[in-house]
Amino acid sequence: MAQQTLNVGSNANDGTGDTLRNAMIKVNDNFTELYASPLFNDAITISGNEIRANRTNDDLVFRPSGTGSVTFPSIRIRDNHIEGTQSNDDINLVPAGTGSVVFGAIKIQGTSFSSDDSTSINVNEGLIIDGTLKVRQTSNLLGAVDIGSTLDVSGTTTLADLTVTGTTSFAGSGITIDNLTLNDNIISSSSNADIRLEPGGTGSVVISNLTLDSNINITDNIIKTTTSNSDLILNAAGTGNIIIGAITLNGTSLSSTDSSTININEGLVVDGTLNVTGATTLSSTLEVGTNLTTSGNLEVSGTSTLTGTVAIDNLTFNDNIIGSASNADINITPGGTGTVNITDLTIDSNINITDNIIKTTTSNSDLVITPSGTGQVVIAKADINGGTIDNTVIGGTTAVEGTFTALSVTTSAVVDGVTISDNSISANRSNDDLILAGSGTGGVTISGLTFPTSDGSNGQFISTDGAGTLSFASAGVSLSHSEIADATSTVSSSAATVINSFAKASFRSAKYFISISDSTNGRFEIVEVNVTHDGSDAYVVSFGSTTSYTDPLCTFTADISGSDVRLIATNISNDSTVFKFQRLVIDV
Repeated sequence: MAQQTLNVGSNANDGTGDTLRNAMIKVNDNFTELYASPLFNDAITISGNEIRANRTNDDLVFRPSGTGSVTFPSIRIRDNHIEGTQSNDDINLVPAGTGSVVFGAIKIQGTSFSSDDSTSINVNEGLIIDGTLKVRQTSNLLGAVDIGSTLDVSGTTTLADLTVTGTTSFAGSGITIDNLTLNDNIISSSSNADIRLEPGGTGSVVISNLTLDSNINITDNIIKTTTSNSDLILNAAGTGNIIIGAITLNGTSLSSTDSSTININEGLVVDGTLNVTGATTLSSTLEVGTNLTTSGNLEVSGTSTLTGTVAIDNLTFNDNIIGSASNADINITPGGTGTVNITDLTIDSNINITDNIIKTTTSNSDLVITPSGTGQVVIAKADINGGTIDNTVIGGTTAVEGTFTALSVTTSAVVDGVTISDNSISANRSNDDLILAGSGTGGVTISGLTFPTSDGSNGQFISTDGAGTLSFASAGVSLSHSEIADATSTVSSSAATVINSFAKASFRSAKYFISISDSTNGRFEIVEVNVTHDGSDAYVVSFGSTTSYTDPLCTFTADISGSDVRLIATNISNDSTVFKFQRLVIDV
């Protein structure tokens, strides 16, 4: 893949360059290719201007692809050839200090040519020397030697195939020059020595296609990984940052090198929590998958979709609910001469305002309008129950002008010894009775109900005829009850025991509220029991049991014995159990 260059625009933030998303896509693609190169593994270290193998005795291999070559400023390495790229330029191999250039067992030091083990140097082909040939020790020339200038040999030299015509080719197992070995298309160093490519003067090291450790590839302006779906990782050393254009990456922080605004010109998807501490301007769609928290200004000119909880200062937005922090009020304030428009408003689930109508939502509930402190309820124009009150403030001693059929007083009204306040009518003199009385033979009628004009007999109650007329009638229910003392209703075994009875001819049913105590085991229960009968059989049901134990302390049955209906209890244990109860009976 060709290197992708980021378009940074003509000026900062002028909108002509690549968007951050497109720029990062190019960066990802470049680093993907780089990361795929074999350079990025633990076998090679690139430090400063050095490239070195990390494993002991490992070769350092520069291997181009296809017909490509490894090129250094003025030198090209292709297959097993090292050649100059500049017309008529020399190829210089120069060691540092007192070092030598070593090819296999041949050492070149300064102008001296020798073997590093003092054996003969063999030249196995024709050797042509155009200048002076100095041989200080034994030299085996097995073929023709053609040298265009001076050849100075200080030791034994063996040349298998040497032809010097401008281009030098070496055949065999490779050439060792000082600590470097050239073999086929591989350049390696001896032992743990680094391999350094150092250009001269203002020159540079040029590699057209570089693969690092088979994981990262650098081609043209593209750095990418070579392994499918692998990450491209850029790590700065120490406190250093990763700088891409004007964007600085430091740990998990994203900033600009000149502290200017970072513009996001495409849709932004945040799957986690987004915390915004400063002013943020979004020119496109904002989608938030979880929580959005902002303490600065947030301007969104496009569509915002928020699926989680959004917190803005003291307000939270969640689903269709706007809430405030703690006990803070929620204030909706329009700008300038604007207004707050709400088409359908429900307040505290009790009052609804729709169009020009204010109403309560609870059936038969009052609508109460109450001013604060010394304030008043002011109605510019009112229509009360068909009548009218125009331009009148009702309250205090202000006279009421107008016509109306019903008057509603929201404060207290005092009439002689009676006070009317809210929905309460009370006598205002100490210990006074409140008397509602008709005139003459008239009675008291409340909401269509007419009360009797004289008192009834002792024990009677008020009954209705279904047409609104109330009268006194005799009770059909006996409110007598019995409280059974501890000693009276004690059951000492698990046998069924009668704990109470009532006359079947007098009472149809009975309700018992029973407290049960098993003090031996510290168990207690309260239960309700209903008993009824049809004259022949008795029926019983217990319910509403609350017990300190896992199970009820007893079971209840009922029967008819002679003229009595009996309530029978059966303990779950043989321990002494005390029954205390109240009984309500209903006559036949």
